[in-house]
Amino acid sequence: MKTYHIVKCGLILIFILILSTGTASAFNIYDEEIYKGDGYQINNYFIEVFNIISHEDSRLLTINMYQLKSDGTYEELDVKRETNVNNKLTKHKYQSDIVEIIVMEKNCTSTYATVDITTSGIKVVYNQPVKGGLSSAKFIGEPSLLLTKEVDKTNVEIGDTIRVTIKAKNVGSGPAKGITIDHGITPGFTFKSAIYTTYPEELAAGNPDYTQMYIYEMEAAQSGTVTLTPAIATYYCSTYDSEYSSNSNSPVVTVAQEAVETSVLELTVTPHKTELQRGNKVTFTVSLRNIKDIPATTVRLDMIYPYNLTYESGCEDIKIIDNKPVIQKSIYEARYEDEYDYTFLANEVGIYNITAKVSYNDGANNIINETTSDMIYVTEGKYDFLKEYPLYVYIIPIIIIAAIAGWIFWRRNQFKM
Repeated sequence: MKTYHIVKCGLILIFILILSTGTASAFNIYDEEIYKGDGYQINNYFIEVFNIISHEDSRLLTINMYQLKSDGTYEELDVKRETNVNNKLTKHKYQSDIVEIIVMEKNCTSTYATVDITTSGIKVVYNQPVKGGLSSAKFIGEPSLLLTKEVDKTNVEIGDTIRVTIKAKNVGSGPAKGITIDHGITPGFTFKSAIYTTYPEELAAGNPDYTQMYIYEMEAAQSGTVTLTPAIATYYCSTYDSEYSSNSNSPVVTVAQEAVETSVLELTVTPHKTELQRGNKVTFTVSLRNIKDIPATTVRLDMIYPYNLTYESGCEDIKIIDNKPVIQKSIYEARYEDEYDYTFLANEVGIYNITAKVSYNDGANNIINETTSDMIYVTEGKYDFLKEYPLYVYIIPIIIIAAIAGWIFWRRNQFKM
């Protein structure tokens, strides 16, 4: 007797599970009025009231079904039609291995049909009546996440911390939902902490910008050149149960076996004077000093200055490259210091400064350092007031004076005669 009750309870449980499974995948619409030429879209399936033919007191309803494609095309589905002899109502049915769509005619006039729509095997997330028929239907697309993994530094020492940022954007044709991120810890590194983990679970298609998804820090534990394990994003399409995944790129990080000592170049720019008149020259002295015991290599010193200043001359180390003064040195020794003079002509009244930019390799990385001089003030020149009037204001009096002097000289010669 006890066994009988156990079996009975088990059968009831199985029956409930079957019912719940069917309910989860079923989708029903009742008494939907669809006019001739219009339709109804369920995910990427489209039901169209293609035609209604009137004959005496009866109506012949033609229902077509299509599956929309991502490239804008569609596939017409094989629809079976079954007519009830008594009430002359028609059932339109599409059946595949998984999906079933049934459109049951309930009432039909010369302009519209009232139907019940039932489905199974579809996880419906989009359903909408569509005016204009198949030409107005829109494909509900599939997602495709582009995942990137970035590090804040690529050359470190053992014990250093690296910050890793994971970003994503959806380059597909439909939204990505239910996104999860596996950041992918790399052997040779120890996970320290998660900085940012509140990434969105859904990304819409069409946004050209990357979305920040995950930031974490890890510590270098072993030396060597290491290719980081890619991050993996798992996500779903909005209209299908299919699971998708995308892998990020794999940055390369070099972990030095021992502490790496690097060179550091310090830079200053000093004008010899801060006030001068237009048309005069001003000299700037650039001091460049290596404050470390490691030489710097591939050193280049550039000057950035406004067009109102014209480079005139400088020290012998300066070469003109692309009409600009440049100093290049293959090596800048440890603790070495030197000064370089640049002379400029002030062409216009105004307030100006110049910037010195040094680029070099410090033994581990390529470095760029800039510094800017104090302001110099260029005022009007000694004879700038003459520029306030047109040239003829000065020329005409000179011509008149010259003419008078010439006439006097001529008359004087006449009297001598």
